[in-house]
Formats: sequence, structure tokens, C-alpha cells
Amino acid sequence: MKKLLRVLKVLPVILFLNTSFLFSQTLPEKLDAVTDSLMTATKIPGMIVSLVCGDFKWEKAKGFADVYGNVPMTLDKTFRIGSVTKTFTITTLLQLVDEGLLKLDDPVNKYFDNIPNGDRITVRMLAEMTSGLYNYSDTKDFEDSLTNNPHKRWKNEELLEMAFRYPVYFEPNTDFHYSNTNTILIGMIIEKLTGKTIGQNITERIINKLGLKNTYVPENYVIPGDYAHGYNNIEDSITIPYVDVTEMYDPSWAGAAGDIISNVNDLKIYIRAMAKNQLYSPQMQAERMKWTPFIPASTGLKYGLGMFEIEGSYIGHNGGIPGFANVTAYSPVQDCSIIVMYNAKSKLAADPLAKRILQIMNGN
Repeated sequence: MKKLLRVLKVLPVILFLNTSFLFSQTLPEKLDAVTDSLMTATKIPGMIVSLVCGDFKWEKAKGFADVYGNVPMTLDKTFRIGSVTKTFTITTLLQLVDEGLLKLDDPVNKYFDNIPNGDRITVRMLAEMTSGLYNYSDTKDFEDSLTNNPHKRWKNEELLEMAFRYPVYFEPNTDFHYSNTNTILIGMIIEKLTGKTIGQNITERIINKLGLKNTYVPENYVIPGDYAHGYNNIEDSITIPYVDVTEMYDPSWAGAAGDIISNVNDLKIYIRAMAKNQLYSPQMQAERMKWTPFIPASTGLKYGLGMFEIEGSYIGHNGGIPGFANVTAYSPVQDCSIIVMYNAKSKLAADPLAKRILQIMNGN
């Protein structure tokens, strides 16, 4: 059950893309074959895959958005995007830095007391996951609370309190450890500086600015509109019968770290704007792409301020939350976006399929 509730860890995904293969007449057939094969082999209820490179577009919805209602998956379905939410939160943070409301190297204790090592942890360390703060969503306390009261509306302070029951992973800025606690705390700093909720900030500063029509920061466990159902079962693997967990948990447990709902069309607009530096200053983009040195180069992964970069210049994030898994990335060098969504959260991440799609485009 614990793995079911854990936000998906960041994984290496995507390699260099040779755009000459964009014009291969057999490419769509190959992409259909690999996605159909995965659907058959893994029992994923449904998927959405979007690959857009310049004028080339290959987008498919496969399987079911609602297995028991016999509703086919379509490209316009909304879904929970999990940790891709972190890119929205950190984008908002960087806008506030541009506005002079804070500095990335401010110590956290400038804004909140009683944070472990708060005098030595900076805002930057929170965003790049080098603070060492314990991940509340990895605790048994959290798992038990969420299981026993799944519709509980969580307060950020409650999430932090659970994290701070446990020792830090390491001293600040000496290692990397992915922790939702970091992003929850950033959301709280944003709220303190603006006097508005993180949801209001993201809506006004990003969603409305970009004209995103199907992107929401939810106020409760309900998904509005035309959405894909999300499935899990108790073994955290994709087996039949599917268990519908779409509205089983109130996403406030993920908050600024993972609660946003969106769809493929909106994510294409957003990830392109973020990667092409259309939401904050060039200085902030440069800061965002100062990659932490604590991730081995052999992983092929770079992690900066709330986003990754993979070989081939793909910028974005992946996300997992009960019922859903996705990876969303864009290469400003190649002018290509890749988005893969499954309406099932299990040990099967969306990242490997994204990698395979780009390998096929590269002739492999």
C-alpha cells in the first residue's frame, strides 16, 4: 500500500533525438506497434501518448478512460499529473524572485521557525532536493493516516509535522534526496509572501496567463469535467480486477508537490512555455538549470530547481499519484514535446515508454 501512495520518484528517461526520422513513413506504424504491445503485455487500462516535433504530430489515446463504464480513452481527458505539479510551484517561486520578494539563497528560517537545519537550508536547496528534509509521504504515520481517512483535507503544517518526526537524511547541500516535504514548504513560503494560496497563485500566474482551459488546482477529491478514471490495486501492480481510486483520496496530501489536474493539450502549452523561458526572466532560467552535483552522471539525469533535464535537452518532470502516472517534457533544441500518461499507478512508470518512443525516432 505504501508504494501506492508514494509520489513517483524521478527516473532517467530520454536520450538524444535525430529529427531525420521524423519524416519516416513507417514511424507512425512503429509507434502504434510499441504502444499496442505495451497495452497488451501490461494490462494498462488506458494511455495517452503525445509526440509533437515541429510540424510532425503523433498523438494517440488507447484503451479505456472508464473500464467499467466501457468509455474509451480520448485525447481530451483530464487526469491527475502528480509531481509535474512541482514545475508549476517552482515556476511561481521564480516569478516571486524576479519580483524581488525573496532570494533563492535566503535561509528557510527567514520565513518559518522550527524547521530542522532551517538556518542552513536555503530556498534553493528545497527546490533542488538537497535540503535533507525527510519525505513525509514515505512515513508509516502518513500511510496509516491516509488509509484510515482518505478524504481528509490535509493542512500543510500536518504534513511537515509528520516529516519532522524523522531525522534528516543528511546535512544540507551534501546530497540529493527526492522529498515532497521540500515542495510543500516552498508552497507555504509562496503563500506567506503573497497572501494568497498556492492554488490562487498558480491559477493567476500560469493557468490564466497561458489560457489553459483544462488545468485545475483542486479544492477537494473531486475531478471536474471529462476525466479519465485512475486505477490501482492493493498489490500496486496492474492486474484485473481494477480498483478505481480516481476520487478515493483527497489530493491535499500532495498539495504544492503533486495535486494539479490537467490534460495533454494544456500540458503541451505549459511545458513548452516553461522550457522556452516564457514565464520568468532569463536569469531565473539560468538559475533553474544549475544542476545539482549529487546525482551520478551515469544516470543520465540532471535535476535543477523543480525540473529535470535529460540528455537531448528535454526539460520537464514525471509524476505519479494514486491512479495515474505520466511524464511530460519538452526540448527547446529539438522543438519536440513528449507526454505519456497511464490511468494506472503501479511499478510500471510512464518514463520507459517515452524513452522507447524517442529511441524509435532515433532509428533504434
